[in-house]
Amino acid sequence: MNWLSYIFSSVWRLWFLLVFICTFIIFMPSLFLFSTIYENPKYISYITRIWSKTTLYCSLIFPDIIWEEKLDNNNVYIFCPNHTSTLDIPFIFSIITTPIQFMGKAELTRIPVFGYFFKKNSVIVDRKNLKDSYSAFQKSAVKLKNGVSMCIFPEGGIPKEKVFLKKFKNGAFKLACEEGICIVPITIADNKKKFPKSYFKGGPGIIRVTVHKSIDPKKFTVDSINNYVYNIIFDKLKQYENN
Repeated sequence: MNWLSYIFSSVWRLWFLLVFICTFIIFMPSLFLFSTIYENPKYISYITRIWSKTTLYCSLIFPDIIWEEKLDNNNVYIFCPNHTSTLDIPFIFSIITTPIQFMGKAELTRIPVFGYFFKKNSVIVDRKNLKDSYSAFQKSAVKLKNGVSMCIFPEGGIPKEKVFLKKFKNGAFKLACEEGICIVPITIADNKKKFPKSYFKGGPGIIRVTVHKSIDPKKFTVDSINNYVYNIIFDKLKQYENN
């Protein structure tokens, strides 16, 4: 009966794409207004949160969230989630109420129209270029000082399907230590299954996620906080896998 599953997944993925495009068109005037005319990243974050929630809920994707502590929306954080799917960015936007921007791949800026807004409201990085990576983290530091939290995937991209959790890069943790900004690990359990790279797999459902306690970087070195956050996410993923 695999062919029925393939048909269902294909139809659902097409529906998701249509919802994404339609909601993007609806929100595009306000995104343009606060991206280009009245540049305001906090408003953009709020609009994107509504857009993301609308897209996910209309596609029958719902979060099951464990909050280990309540976040203070007056503070800035560096969010560090595991990365398993292209669904991760809208999913995180939908659950985090703090004004937030992502450090994203340069490839995303090449998507027609969407790429323009992504470039205007993210810190773009070419990870193959060491100088560009350094510049991206400098820009992230400015964002943090301006009251906008950053979300950085420490794996540096979506790993291959068989990789459970890729080794973390140091950039986010070095930024946290240098700027004295608390890190919030996020464990996302089900996006790899619900929205994998393969177009003929996936479907709607509940996505389990844990937003962990914030971590003060003053108590760590760059390497030690990297290992600490890695172990938190690894252990929680294992726990989700066994439930």
